[in-house]
Amino acid sequence: TKQEKHLVLAERFCHKAILTPLSEGRDNLNGLHSNTQIPKIIGFERLYQLTGKPQYHAAAEFFWKTVTGTRSFATGGNGDNEHFFPINQFASHLSSAKTMETCCSHNMLRLTRMLFAGDPAAAYADYYERTLCNAILGSQDPATGMMTYFQSTRPGYIKLFCTPFDSFWCCTGTGIENHAKYGDSIYFCGSPAGPQPDSLYVNLFIASTLNWKKKGITLKQTTSFPEAGKTRLEITAGSTQSFALNIRHPDWAGTASVSINGKAAE
Repeated sequence: TKQEKHLVLAERFCHKAILTPLSEGRDNLNGLHSNTQIPKIIGFERLYQLTGKPQYHAAAEFFWKTVTGTRSFATGGNGDNEHFFPINQFASHLSSAKTMETCCSHNMLRLTRMLFAGDPAAAYADYYERTLCNAILGSQDPATGMMTYFQSTRPGYIKLFCTPFDSFWCCTGTGIENHAKYGDSIYFCGSPAGPQPDSLYVNLFIASTLNWKKKGITLKQTTSFPEAGKTRLEITAGSTQSFALNIRHPDWAGTASVSINGKAAE
């Protein structure tokens, strides 16, 4: 709407008890409900995009680094019984049936996408891929289409799915949304300062076709990842184009090689 009153209202909705310590690099998250906080942080980053006020981005960036670096399981999920717990207590929570609420992974991916758009670092995409493949792809029953609420770390525990008519959790709503979003962070494009006027980022290795209308380019990605650790990118252009092609070197790959038209490239 471009009406200033809406921006003023948005800033009034900021939860200062969460914003202030995070913007100052302080982790006060113990005992807090995880999925109540993550949307607040998404709001902080959105306000940074609109206002440029550094405390909003500082809070979002510190929160992301804290949660992904010290408060998440290997699969990318976080929390137990929907809440953050002290980071020195991970071992005692592994036997819980209620770790890793799917909604938390959903919203952490939303935040990750926003942060990557402002700072295209591979670390964001590494986390995005790990959480997408484990927490999101692993949240749906391929036989029925039903979704998980928690993804338990308890060894040998069953995976519980919702039912068509007798259960509807918050993770059912976002769970339905999750599986329509696999294409939304495979590719990014931007115009950084430097000799190349445009840049294309290939973040995820998912079979897909990109129609880059601005450049008149079609990029087709063919891969069976994660079954195979390789991908093929086929570029079709109506005319000669110049752009930087950035392909993520995954954190899980100690080495990587590239060939162009069948010949090894540096």
